[in-house]
Amino acid sequence: MSEPDQMGAVHNSLDKDNPFQIPEDLLTSLPSDHSLTSTTTTFTIPSSTESRSTSAVSGSNPPGSPSRSSFSSRSTVSSERVIWGNICPHGVITSGFKSPPKTRVLRPGHSDYGYGSVINTRKIIQDALQSGDDAFKKGQYIEALEGYNRVLRIYPKSVTCRISRADTLVQLGRFEEAFRDYHVAYRREQGNGTVHHRLLGAVDFAEMHMRLTSPEYKVDLSVKIEKVKGHLIRGGNARRCNNWKAALKEVDAIIATGADTSRLILAFRAEMLLQLNRLEQAEETFSKAIELDSKLPTSAKFLGMVPEAYVRAVHAQIEMAMGRFENAVEEADRAHRVDKLNDEISAIQTNVRLTSTAYLKGNMHYRERQYWEACDQYNIGLKYARSNACLLSNLAACHWQLGSWEKCIEICDQALQIRPGYTKALLRRADSFAKLEKWAESVRDYEAAMKILPEIHKIVEALSHVQIALRKSQGEDVSHMISGTEVTEITSAEHFQESISVSGASIVYFMEPSNAECIQISPFVNSLCTSFPLVIFIKVDISQHPLIAKTENVHALPSFIIYKNGNKVKEMTCPLKKVLQSWVEYYSFSN
Repeated sequence: MSEPDQMGAVHNSLDKDNPFQIPEDLLTSLPSDHSLTSTTTTFTIPSSTESRSTSAVSGSNPPGSPSRSSFSSRSTVSSERVIWGNICPHGVITSGFKSPPKTRVLRPGHSDYGYGSVINTRKIIQDALQSGDDAFKKGQYIEALEGYNRVLRIYPKSVTCRISRADTLVQLGRFEEAFRDYHVAYRREQGNGTVHHRLLGAVDFAEMHMRLTSPEYKVDLSVKIEKVKGHLIRGGNARRCNNWKAALKEVDAIIATGADTSRLILAFRAEMLLQLNRLEQAEETFSKAIELDSKLPTSAKFLGMVPEAYVRAVHAQIEMAMGRFENAVEEADRAHRVDKLNDEISAIQTNVRLTSTAYLKGNMHYRERQYWEACDQYNIGLKYARSNACLLSNLAACHWQLGSWEKCIEICDQALQIRPGYTKALLRRADSFAKLEKWAESVRDYEAAMKILPEIHKIVEALSHVQIALRKSQGEDVSHMISGTEVTEITSAEHFQESISVSGASIVYFMEPSNAECIQISPFVNSLCTSFPLVIFIKVDISQHPLIAKTENVHALPSFIIYKNGNKVKEMTCPLKKVLQSWVEYYSFSN
């Protein structure tokens, strides 16, 4: 029976109604369990004098390097005429041949070389193959690819080298090129079990290759195929019952089997993570999926849907959850165009479109300060996307504008339960707590937001103000926490000692009014004083108080000394503005 007939026979033997067939790109990534062993490469070259052979020695991989499947032997080169080099043009020695006065050294190329040493093509192949293998073992895949390319330029029929190059391309993430090389190797040597391991893509292809492969690979392949079948069926059933944790467990088991380069399986995992409100992990997993080659063979159905439609539908849901509604609508429409008759795809498209429409209408009302109408639209969107943190945050913003601080906090709680690091919801809740004079809760939220966005100056300033309010509510003296626009000027040595001895951070600015650099940085120091009310900013004019400057060992201007609870902790001379601000922020909030 010819190969197409065999494929047809296997395909007809499958259950066409089974929606849980293994995706065709899934088993492409199943690794072989055989370790690399020493192999021998024999090149049979017709020669009038002798038959030559070379050996390629391989060693064990270092820790962390990917293992490559063993081959029973390197492929044998067909008996073709291989030209090793020309001693003279056209390979013909004419009578009256005389040696030239100077020796001409041969170099690689495709033209006539003239006189000199004969190029040993076999040695070039051996060295290039060995360099490629050595680089692969060290994880240097670009260098390995260059070595294998050199071999295939000289001898493109080498099955072994083509498989090695395909393995290297897989490590580089160039899956389409790798798949092409595996197919070329399969056509040239259909009995090579290593090639069958790489070509597993769908159940029908997997079983066909299992029948053709050599006996030592059949058991390993059949076990992996059955495992993947079982996990995929159980995962699909759990998904249909909305048992997201069980479905995720089955998907992770499929990936553990070796299907870590299957686009469909990674998309399946991303969908389950999204349903479990683990949005950041879902987006990270899906980003890995879309990096994989989309031109790998695809099965007829995956979880009852056309594979491309399923991947786009998952992408649409992730984009919508992240608040990128335009991208979500575009992906949902593409999914529907690919699989128009599928009810689940149609439902996803409808939900995405209705949610996006409600979101846009709500934003329009919000900009026009029609907050109740905006609330209505955001609530309509939440009917179709109950766990959309972006819609919840916008709804909370409406209630904040309406002065419903407690309702704003309640909605922000829901949004942060879905996306714990959502800064917009954190800041709205922090400000609502401040409006209700719940200073401790407000400080907690502002500190959490500052850890996520430390470069946002307004967050630092707001945190400073609520910290002052918290200390004041606890009965502490906050009279020294100046929140004016000017730095306090020291009038005497006693005033200086009193200022640096208070609890908290004190920034001492040593300056001179006529100094050009002091004139340049003074406005920035005043702005820091406004932004960090918890920090005491004082300045010492050394022309008026040279003894203080001498006592503090100030030798250049401008100089800054930071005190914490009366102890000197940091000295800076002529610092950059960013450096000065970063140290002020650090000591402002450190205990």
